[in-house]
Amino acid sequence: MSAAATTTDPLPPSRSARLLSLVRRVIDYGKHLAATLRQRAVPNDTAGLVSKFGTDNLALILARIALGLQRAHLLEDKIGRAAARLDAEPQPKPAPSPRAPRARTCETQPPPARQAEAQPTDTASLLAALPTPDQIAAKVRHQSIGVVLADICRDLGIMPSHPLWSELHLAINDHGGNYIRLVMERLDRAFPIAHIVARLKARSAAPPEPAGTGPPLAVPA
Repeated sequence: MSAAATTTDPLPPSRSARLLSLVRRVIDYGKHLAATLRQRAVPNDTAGLVSKFGTDNLALILARIALGLQRAHLLEDKIGRAAARLDAEPQPKPAPSPRAPRARTCETQPPPARQAEAQPTDTASLLAALPTPDQIAAKVRHQSIGVVLADICRDLGIMPSHPLWSELHLAINDHGGNYIRLVMERLDRAFPIAHIVARLKARSAAPPEPAGTGPPLAVPA
């Protein structure tokens, strides 16, 4: 019997192996992103940074990326420890392709007004408001894998156009995360029109100014 006849097809990667591969590719992306941003003393695409991170403050963005990488490394360890359990669990049924989120209309309840003026604006205060490494580690221990993945996407500014998005959204859904919520957050950040719609609705609902009835009557002397 020839060698070709006895060769068996390699087994597909296990569930935990696929997750680890995805997390490691996310880590590689985060490291490359941080290295690229450190080379820019002045951002050349502030609008793109704001749509991804909600700010163009490079110090704050780099700190967020560092937190995302910490989450990813902790998640890598968590998956490794839970590999036997993950591989023993039944494979989830393939989820249907997610529908594009419906745009908010004027009939929806407008979100609460942003309190931008109440938030710290100086870099030192913004950095101090970030969670500490111990807080991040405690959260990752108690969160589901999908929730941690969603938090990593937020920290690294991963948008639906990212090459890993399709794999990430499936993993988030399959492991206890909320993909739709993440999509809506990404869309709100990229296209912040909800407050404009709310203002237009309020303006259209306001009663019209009383129409004039002509020049005032002359008062007899």
